[in-house]
Amino acid sequence: MRNVHQAKKIKFNFPISRTHCGFALGNGGFGALLWGKEKNTLNLTISRNDFWDRRFQKSLSEKISYAETVRIAEETNDAGKIKESLSPEPFRDGECASSLIPGGRFDFKLKDGLELDYAELNCANGLLEVFLKRSNSSLIIQMSPFYDFILIKDADSLIEEPISRPAWEWIGKELQERGFDPPENFDVDGKGWIQNAPADESLCARCCKINDGFGIALTLGKDSEEAGEKALKQFSFFENKGIVDFFNENANWWKNFWSNVPQVSLPSEFFSTFIDYAQYKFGCATNPNAPKPCPLQGPWLEEYRMPSWGGDYTFNINIEQIYYLAFYGGNLDHLNPLFDMLESSDFQKVMRANAKALLNIDDGLLLTHTVNDRGYQCQLGFSPHSALDQMLGAWVAQLYWLYYRHTLDKGFLKERAFPFMKGMLRVYEEMLEERGGALSLPLSVSPEYGVSGFDGRQSGRDSSAQFAAIHMLLDALLEACKILEEPPKEFWLEMKEKVPLYTLTGNKGGKRIAIWEGMDLEVSHRHHSHLACIYPFDSLGEMTEEKEEIVKNSINHWLFKGMGLWSEWCFPWAAIIEARMGFKDGPLLLLNIWKELFVNEGLSTAYIPRFEGFTSHRKDDIAKPKEGNEFIQLDGTMGCASAIYEMLVHTHSGVTKVFPGVPGKWRDVSFSNIRLPGPFSVSASKENGSIKDVVIESLGGTEMRLDISGVEEMTLEKNGQQSKFHLPGTIEMSKGEKVKLFQ
Repeated sequence: MRNVHQAKKIKFNFPISRTHCGFALGNGGFGALLWGKEKNTLNLTISRNDFWDRRFQKSLSEKISYAETVRIAEETNDAGKIKESLSPEPFRDGECASSLIPGGRFDFKLKDGLELDYAELNCANGLLEVFLKRSNSSLIIQMSPFYDFILIKDADSLIEEPISRPAWEWIGKELQERGFDPPENFDVDGKGWIQNAPADESLCARCCKINDGFGIALTLGKDSEEAGEKALKQFSFFENKGIVDFFNENANWWKNFWSNVPQVSLPSEFFSTFIDYAQYKFGCATNPNAPKPCPLQGPWLEEYRMPSWGGDYTFNINIEQIYYLAFYGGNLDHLNPLFDMLESSDFQKVMRANAKALLNIDDGLLLTHTVNDRGYQCQLGFSPHSALDQMLGAWVAQLYWLYYRHTLDKGFLKERAFPFMKGMLRVYEEMLEERGGALSLPLSVSPEYGVSGFDGRQSGRDSSAQFAAIHMLLDALLEACKILEEPPKEFWLEMKEKVPLYTLTGNKGGKRIAIWEGMDLEVSHRHHSHLACIYPFDSLGEMTEEKEEIVKNSINHWLFKGMGLWSEWCFPWAAIIEARMGFKDGPLLLLNIWKELFVNEGLSTAYIPRFEGFTSHRKDDIAKPKEGNEFIQLDGTMGCASAIYEMLVHTHSGVTKVFPGVPGKWRDVSFSNIRLPGPFSVSASKENGSIKDVVIESLGGTEMRLDISGVEEMTLEKNGQQSKFHLPGTIEMSKGEKVKLFQ
């Protein structure tokens, strides 16, 4: 198995014909994509994840109420009227959704006779090298993880000149309609532009000639003057450090990052490479030094159009799926910018105002589904899926709980996790009502179900997705109360007893999980939220024969409805569900289909399928040219890596399962240092189809219930003593203790 200094090198041959096929560079806030369609021109598309047009941002109106919306739903069951009740204020002419704004690009023309050949990214240290045809020379490119600067080392003067191209060149008309003025172009102290915004910060892009190459800075300031000064400071930082220290400092940052990443050996060249690139992109997109966390596209916005969905924070699986990758590898500090944003005064103010508007409470947190960096809704209106989907806030709260479960940081639990989880559950408390001896949600949603509209219904009573979220929050909060020695609210205990685990449909012997009361899964649906009790929330508790039968029926019905409307991030999610069900071959099949449908030539995951013939998702867009119709998101990228880790090992229903979703044809597989809640670190190897060994290290966890499919007995080595260990079985450990099982 390779060590941490041998993360794969990624190689692409030129031409690299589209922006989103390019190599990714990033430090969390500043992102760049390197590509080249012409044989003698290198393109570097640059953008930031915090350059916003925040005007017309929305929170829920005080003119609405949950009780009134419930009344309308009960009387009419009309999705249009329900939406009108949640968006009572008409839009004014000229209003446009809050959005991130693209940066632009620099084109580097090579000297006459020089042509691009290929580029190679070393994921281990973030170095990108561009090689030329019929030449022994190359360009070396690296972005600083600490400040907003890219170095292009051109020791042999291969570049003729840089050409400055602000995004206005492509989207000027749309920006003008938004009220933007043209950028201020300059060619003093380098080349570049300053793009002012009507009501937000200014962006400065600057490219300067330096010794042995060029430097690029991309900075924000309160106005054009401050943005320009900040850009110049990035060059000062580089000059003061010097090129040797610059490379060494960056290499050390990446070395530290990779030291926490699990090492995986798979009999698949594609997935071995992809998981390395996904982890590298995760490091680039979620750098804890960044001022803001990773949004939907990370820091990588195309220059030729406005970003899809405003490039926002879509808390409707998408952001959660990106950040789950932190847990498997132990790079937990990469979650801090997300937590900081969620706890910022702006964000808290909006979430509390939303809860006050909908439910007239002062102590709740209500997160809508597509927001900017201050918590305001980016879409102009509110549907049931943006205003009533408390599951998305619960899923974010789970990130807090998992952070604690991986660190055992009581201070974090008390000061940050507990208040956030409590605020999210408070909204559910207010929505619930007594009904037939149980607690019921009179109006609820299952994320995005009904949006495509088979009968116009987008909401109903007692969503199974919301019930799963409630139980996850209750389990976390009740356990947190024990840890913090605080008494739980009496109503939490009543909720745990009276809130159903799910809503059922079907006859005796065929009962399965419903979307909501009276609504079976009737169509292929891209959200697997009605199965959230399996993943992500693991909320079923101790399994019984009845629960197992219900889950089995639910999975069979879900598979029967098929994949015809699944999107890019659906397949990894489904693969995780199948791995947690113990399916051996299904998860890999799903990921292979996903690879063919949604991964482009540059190993980026595209939201729209690459070809027709399998899925009808966005069917009218599939055949359009990719140059202008390629929507890139990070959720599928990180989701695939998470799915592979889950296939190798995971903890579900209180049991840690080793190789639960590994197909039989993967005869030789190994992994080391995959982190699990507890916390524990697990390593294991499989040779010629048989389990060779499993090594478990306690990082603070005291007990692990272990199971390995198909294995009934192994030898347990603990404290120098060997004994027979029957599976499934429980291993007791103390912090720092390491045990080994082998056959």
